[in-house]
Amino acid sequence: MWCNHQLGQLLEQALELQQRATVWIINPQDIASTARYKERRSGPFTFLADENLEVVNLYGIYHMQHAEHGYIPYPVTFIVKPDDTVARRFLGLQPRDRPKVEDVIQTLDSITKNTKRVG
Repeated sequence: MWCNHQLGQLLEQALELQQRATVWIINPQDIASTARYKERRSGPFTFLADENLEVVNLYGIYHMQHAEHGYIPYPVTFIVKPDDTVARRFLGLQPRDRPKVEDVIQTLDSITKNTKRVG
């Protein structure tokens, strides 16, 4: 499963990511399934169950192509700035279309470099 592969890559770079951002893993399943998924993949990230697909629909990543096999959203990685605006969206059309973690880290560094800090 490509989600597992992507999460494994994120976990390998967890320290690098934590130094730059807060990582949320949004799972389009119920709370119990999401809790089991997190237990099998221990790591420092926050997991969110999106059973009613509120987040999926809010960000427009519902994937009709796979609806007959059970719901599968488009594979997507969002980078959200501290002011809650989306700075970058990595959107794939197939489950295996995922950004490299190095690309995510590079984007985070670019945003940090170009963002003025208050205080």
